[in-house]
Amino acid sequence: MKSKHATLLSLTALAMASVGSSAIASHSWGDYHWARTTASFDLTIINSTTSEWDPRVSEAIADWNDSSVLQMVEDTGGSTSRKTRRQCRGGTGTIRICNLEYGNTGWLGIAGISLDSNGHITTGYTKLNDTYFNTSYYNNYTWRQSVTCQELGHNVGLDHQDEDFNNQSLFTCMDYQDPPFEAPNAHDFEQLETIYNHLDSYDSYAGGGGGGGGGGGGCNAPPGKGCNKSDMPGAVGWGASLGRRGNAETFIRIDPDGTMHLTHVTWAIGH
Repeated sequence: MKSKHATLLSLTALAMASVGSSAIASHSWGDYHWARTTASFDLTIINSTTSEWDPRVSEAIADWNDSSVLQMVEDTGGSTSRKTRRQCRGGTGTIRICNLEYGNTGWLGIAGISLDSNGHITTGYTKLNDTYFNTSYYNNYTWRQSVTCQELGHNVGLDHQDEDFNNQSLFTCMDYQDPPFEAPNAHDFEQLETIYNHLDSYDSYAGGGGGGGGGGGGCNAPPGKGCNKSDMPGAVGWGASLGRRGNAETFIRIDPDGTMHLTHVTWAIGH
């Protein structure tokens, strides 16, 4: 347990050390990626968003599918019940994307991933907070599309290219700008090629020959205890913060069996 935590903190420190005053030259999220035994793989995105978000999810998936190493396959049959959208648990080997009025938590969107003992992603989720997207400032195509694109990018192992709103736009959804940009750019696809430039001995995505565990990182501890202990608003089950850079922050929780759950948070401007 301690060694795994130390390893993860080391990866985070290395990633933070590479951040300059402008763009991040290499913007992988740690070394996190889906295990696969083929040069390209199909990753299922379970769409549990309501109708106003469906076009944003479909467009983001189509944009990311310009990648040569992965294809996102939208499952349009995801449940849109309030319970499903509140929990937003990705199934084993898949990602689930949801929207709901999650409350005045301070965050626009979050992307969570779970890792197996080999450090490979086995499941993921994205949440889009309608509490903010229903306000006049964020209720527009540009903000909705950009955050949807960005959170799905985190789900496949990308970090931000730049986190300074005052820098010149890099014209990618993986850049912090106001107004933001709606789609990936060439450097995002180059980074994905770097992340997935090797083959693994098994597949951790659904439909592959292996598969990891995890059902979205549910936390059953009482409020304020164990994995539900946090001093951050709306951070139930996120665990401990690994640090904040600008409007981005990452949290880690480690289950007794060693499964790691990481949550990438995009805070709203001013929070």
